[in-house]
Amino acid sequence: MFGNTALDVAISLIFIYLLYSLLASIIQEMIARIFNLRARFLTKALRRILDNDPRGNPLGWLGQFTFFTWFYELGWSVIYFFAPFKNSPFLKKFYTEPGIHSLGESRSSSRPSYISPQLFSQTLMHLLRGPGYDSSTQQEAALVKQNLESGLPQLGLPTRKHLLNLLEDAQRDAERFRNKVEQWFDEVMARTSGWYRKQIQLLLIIIGFIIAWQFNVDSIAIARILTKDKKAREQLVSLATQRYELYGQWKDSLKRTLIIKQDTIRIGDSIFVKPDTVYQVSLEDAMLDSLYRSLTTDAADIQNILGINRGNCKDTATTDTAYTQIHQRLDSIAGKLLSAPELQKYKQAMQTVAKRKVGCYTHPYQQNGWLVFLGWVITALAVSLGAPFWFDLLNRVVKIRTGGPQVTTTTVQQTK
Repeated sequence: MFGNTALDVAISLIFIYLLYSLLASIIQEMIARIFNLRARFLTKALRRILDNDPRGNPLGWLGQFTFFTWFYELGWSVIYFFAPFKNSPFLKKFYTEPGIHSLGESRSSSRPSYISPQLFSQTLMHLLRGPGYDSSTQQEAALVKQNLESGLPQLGLPTRKHLLNLLEDAQRDAERFRNKVEQWFDEVMARTSGWYRKQIQLLLIIIGFIIAWQFNVDSIAIARILTKDKKAREQLVSLATQRYELYGQWKDSLKRTLIIKQDTIRIGDSIFVKPDTVYQVSLEDAMLDSLYRSLTTDAADIQNILGINRGNCKDTATTDTAYTQIHQRLDSIAGKLLSAPELQKYKQAMQTVAKRKVGCYTHPYQQNGWLVFLGWVITALAVSLGAPFWFDLLNRVVKIRTGGPQVTTTTVQQTK
């Protein structure tokens, strides 16, 4: 019996974390699309490649301390969010090149979220050799070397030195130089993916805490409720076994996949195909909104089962007229019956009651504010692990409980 109870508690908790992880992933994806985060991280990576921090090191010896550099970089990140090409004239030229500019989806999303190494090296070569290049009379590698040494491309000094070294390593052969530039670009993009994952992980923790606070997902209180309340435990296990296969499909649909979009452009009698290769989820905005509504509905059902809803947190003295009238009558009676010291104690007690917020924590297990906060933090950390982690774990636990086969899910890709 104890084993079944422990498994039911585990299934219920894991299902709750799976639900809110999916909800956090959808919110994170919406934020990424609204603010075009992938394109902004690509711009950040290209700025590091092409400019190598043109601001230098204005912090001086303070730059040796992570605390100061973190705030310094945070400030410039905010500036670059609104002015992506500030202090980066070459980066602006790079993005205005037709081969790069044409990859933008719209005016609001004018910068692509993915650039192939071949397109990067080709565009960079166009800028390094300058306008008016004639392949029949000029040697491309020699022209690139001349422009780099003269500082014509407006590149940062470390970048120019590195490109000159790559050119020499390629024995001043333009094709081999392109290959080395592509390798360099691939290495930087691998690190950019790491930056993006770290930022998304931090974003998921923040979103997870906001969700935990807003929906009052207190892991400590929920665990105590599930341990003591057999009915709530059985209802959650039943809901989990009904919904988790569908959640697995939703989890798969939220995976970022490599999608090639092709748009045809007609210029006169000629038709050109413009490919744009991007990493994105396979769901459209309308479907994301539908999943969000479905998950919030399930979250409300779970709150009702647990009886751990979050109230309005309003003052009792201002929201209940009957309470106010009773309070006034008690004050009148107390003034007649109590002595001065007793009356003073009575007034202090009533003031404490009047200031107390009701409705914030609707369950007896949520009387300690610090424990509630800790429960929210635990939920936020659990949500940051991601829906795939919790789905796989739930699949294993359900298999142990039922002795049946594990559920496998398939990703349904939409044709672009």
